[in-house]
Amino acid sequence: MGYTTWGIIFLNFFLFLQYTSADLVYDVCKQTRNYTLCTETLKASANSSNADTKNLGAIMIRAARSRATHNLVYISKLMINSTNPDDFKHCLKVCYDDYSLIVKAFIPNALQSLFTGSNFDAAVSILLSADQVMDCQDDNCVLSSPSLNDRCNEYADFTQLVADVLRVA
Repeated sequence: MGYTTWGIIFLNFFLFLQYTSADLVYDVCKQTRNYTLCTETLKASANSSNADTKNLGAIMIRAARSRATHNLVYISKLMINSTNPDDFKHCLKVCYDDYSLIVKAFIPNALQSLFTGSNFDAAVSILLSADQVMDCQDDNCVLSSPSLNDRCNEYADFTQLVADVLRVA
């Protein structure tokens, strides 16, 4: 066979993989509680175009890590700039510790579980990370920083979406 024939075969194979991966993203996201957020998150990753279901799960776990890290930075800034009472400062310290634990332990554990074949354990780890942020939602934190409460709720909701993708994967 000539170079042209091999080129056409390779091109067709590449296009098939491209469309198959795109279809996989849509098929997986259809089975989640938030189709739009799921597809937007997966499509934002350059790795989703050739990912299998396990790697789609990894992309979502890494997106959860990114969200938790952003919240950790936000809390750190609140701690530095806080002129609020000591109750709020204590709450922020608890939140900071919780998000640190999420980033350093829960998320790596979820990725490790996923790649050792235990999607269930990965989902449990992600959902436990959402439970961890409940400390940030006590009265002192909520009253002093509604924005922090919103961020915690958004993270908790996102972990549900991650767990949905892991269930499908």
